[in-house]
Amino acid sequence: MHLQALEVTDHTNASAAIAFVQHKLSGYDMHLLDWVRINPMTHAQHAPEPGGQIPPVTLSTCWMPRENKPGITTPQPEHMYRIKVNVWQGSDYPAEEMHWGRVPAFPIRRRNIPDRYTTLGLCRWRYPDRLAATVHALARPLFLYLASTHQVALEPSESNASAWGHRWLAEWLRSHGQLQEAEAVVTQLMQWTLIQSKGL
Repeated sequence: MHLQALEVTDHTNASAAIAFVQHKLSGYDMHLLDWVRINPMTHAQHAPEPGGQIPPVTLSTCWMPRENKPGITTPQPEHMYRIKVNVWQGSDYPAEEMHWGRVPAFPIRRRNIPDRYTTLGLCRWRYPDRLAATVHALARPLFLYLASTHQVALEPSESNASAWGHRWLAEWLRSHGQLQEAEAVVTQLMQWTLIQSKGL
């Protein structure tokens, strides 16, 4: 069976990062993707959330096929999966970012409810440069595509997408001699794995 390669429309001059991602996806089928686009992040998008201190460095969206969206009763134009990524192009790298992931369990206390625990929270990590941010930003929605099309045996969750991005980011950093940065990402990923397996 012929597997359609990933094609990306890039407006950020990130060809090296895209080539890395395309190589990682060489064994997967991309034919259900309408398009993948990388655009510069605007200053408004880069602004911290209300009450937050860390401005986002990347934005990633994987739109599901229109006909699969729940709650739609009127006919809609059909389309396949679509991925849009925005990456900050500023000069203030290295930059930190926060996304949904797995963190050490902590209790949730509510009135009249026994103590419950959660491991879902905001993880924090660092991009040494713009291309590293691009790799992580692309990996997350591409994971959601692969999981939703059953090409990987994992749930298409934001937490799993972050872990997938960590794996690709660590590999990218190692291949570019950024070993200390790669180890920091791997350490966080190991913690995530232990939490998932209830080792923490």
